Amino acid sequence: IPRPRNAFMIFRSEFCAEEKISRSVERDHRHISRIIGYYWNKMTEAEKDIWRRKAEQEKMDHLRKYPGYRFTP
Repeated sequence: IPRPRNAFMIFRSEFCAEEKISRSVERDHRHISRIIGYYWNKMTEAEKDIWRRKAEQEKMDHLRKYPGYRFTP
């Protein structure tokens, strides 16, 4: 069972899907994560709240889909 994504992971997924970083510029996902992390850190709390709400919704959907789920590494 996959865990629900957090706000940053949802932001990162959508950032990549919109291809804001050209594949011709960067292909290494370690570097892509650093670039996206830079953008995340420059965002205001209000901007981040959009992604936090999406993460909370995903968490609630996960809870409904997998009641009683408990993460165990």
